Amino acid sequence: MPSGNPDHGTQTPDTLDLADYGRLAINGVLGSCDPDRGYENYFLTFFDVNPAYMIHFGSQVSGVLPKYVEAMPLLRAMTGSSQDNDIEKAMLDSVLQNTAEDGLIYDRASEDRPWNTGIGYGVTGWNEDYSNLAGDGRLLTGFLYYHQATGDDAWKEHARRTAERMLELAIVKDDYAYYPNVGLGNDFSYPRVSGWTHTDEPDREFEGSEGMTKFYLLQPVRGLARWYTATGDERFLDLSRRLVNFCLRPKFWGGLGDIEPLAGAEHGHFWGHYHGHAAAIRGLLDYAIAADDYRVKQFVRDSYEYARHHGIHRLGVFPASGSNTEGCTVADMVALAVKLTESGIGEYWEDVDQYVRNGLLAIQATDLDELKRVSEAGRERPPDAPWGGDGDMRFNGYGGVLAGQETTDRVLERAIGQFGHLDGARHLKPRLMHCCTGNGAQALYHAWEAITRRSGSTGEVNLWLNRRSPWLDVASWLPHVGRLSLQNKGLERIAVRIPAWAPLGSLRCTIDGQDARPDRVGDRVLFSGLSGNEQLTLEVAVGVERASYTLANLNQRAYGFGHGGAEEYDCEFKGNTVLSVGPDRVAPGGQDFGWYRLFQREHLRADDAPMKETPAYVHGQIVNW
Repeated sequence: MPSGNPDHGTQTPDTLDLADYGRLAINGVLGSCDPDRGYENYFLTFFDVNPAYMIHFGSQVSGVLPKYVEAMPLLRAMTGSSQDNDIEKAMLDSVLQNTAEDGLIYDRASEDRPWNTGIGYGVTGWNEDYSNLAGDGRLLTGFLYYHQATGDDAWKEHARRTAERMLELAIVKDDYAYYPNVGLGNDFSYPRVSGWTHTDEPDREFEGSEGMTKFYLLQPVRGLARWYTATGDERFLDLSRRLVNFCLRPKFWGGLGDIEPLAGAEHGHFWGHYHGHAAAIRGLLDYAIAADDYRVKQFVRDSYEYARHHGIHRLGVFPASGSNTEGCTVADMVALAVKLTESGIGEYWEDVDQYVRNGLLAIQATDLDELKRVSEAGRERPPDAPWGGDGDMRFNGYGGVLAGQETTDRVLERAIGQFGHLDGARHLKPRLMHCCTGNGAQALYHAWEAITRRSGSTGEVNLWLNRRSPWLDVASWLPHVGRLSLQNKGLERIAVRIPAWAPLGSLRCTIDGQDARPDRVGDRVLFSGLSGNEQLTLEVAVGVERASYTLANLNQRAYGFGHGGAEEYDCEFKGNTVLSVGPDRVAPGGQDFGWYRLFQREHLRADDAPMKETPAYVHGQIVNW
């Protein structure tokens, strides 16, 4: 049986605590805001040159900043951190000033924002204020999160104005609805002055700059369905249903190589932009839950399971083309797995655990020394040089450097907690993308909130991860030792899910140090008749497992693998935690590949977990997402 000190009083295991990563995410989210531009976020952080730099880009205010409004109340709830409260307040003040006109958030045409249009998105030369309707859906969601977190009805009024304007702008026909793609700014964006210059229906999935029609038409549903749930106003459920009806048309679906394309479309198969589709089915799921629409729930489950079979889901790696996994994709898969499970549509806690311990942690930049190593090894780059870091699109047809677009101010320190893309399963690409920062930060909360739940006098533990809650403290020794310690705080019953990798015959349970034999119900053990102050301990055997995987990407039949062929990985796991991924990748010249290294986890092989003082913070209000 596992060894180690099971005491869960003043000491707790110093193992994976998602709240620690949430605190870093606060640094990364707010660190990417620019106080000289109304706290508009920078879009990209490049750290393979010296000095590292961040840049502004098109469509960030209405396309990405709303994700920050969603993320911050979640991060505050899970961490209790007050870091940079002043920056958060200033960001929100700027957002509310922006939305004061009609409830929408706009990318504004002004001399100090020369990147407003034609830079990545939109028709060059058409420069006026525009609002991305997908971003408005996320903004609506963020306002409702702040309402939950603060109890301040002003946030609900802000949400009402946004929802009403989104309702007014929808094009409704027969039993469906959509927003047109007129070509200004980001895809499917509303021109503030010109209005809709046409109301043509989108006729294919690959429309717009990013080729993801469903993404832009179903992100609004994420806000509209929540507004219906919060208010009971049937108009918003009806609009959500019509948008869903439009986006479920078979012409928007189908996977490469489907034997029968129509059948593939009926089951949510897809190809193209991985995150675009994963985010779209999140919108479908939000509607399905609000409307209790079983047909759409089934569609989402099928689509999720199709998605998880591409890439290596045990590692949380889901490349769309080549070996590139967009950080937003990992975040979407975490959220889908949690929401599908808690809604009774499937059982995916094991998926959540795998994604979180591996892919989700990998897409977040947390090691300042590693960031510095990559930057200092890169070429010296003077500010505003006519060339840039890996993937700087400005030097590939997007107009070069614009005035006020860059900063080199404390970039690496501000980058801690930001999110980016994976290159295969060995490296984080040397650029961080702040749409991924907004999404990835929320995924930390989605998993953290799901660790333990309470219903009346019954608690449940779904993930063997650390969390202190008002009803139960959860302490995990994984991956060092297969041990979970629970401090009861008033519950009569506690149900604990046993990880799928755990040998059933090795399970041992104690209550206050005495052997216990809880009832076994499916993949859970149930402790009943508790007095409310016990310490429960569960132990299982955990050893090192070796497994090999081949990386296949979603669009293989269209674009190929990249890097000259399929990549193979020899992995070592303890439980669901990957310890190593080999063999090491080398550059074409034979030298070590110099990007940010992933899964440097030799310290996790130890069979004794390090200990630390038990954190004092116990969360209060939970934001239902």
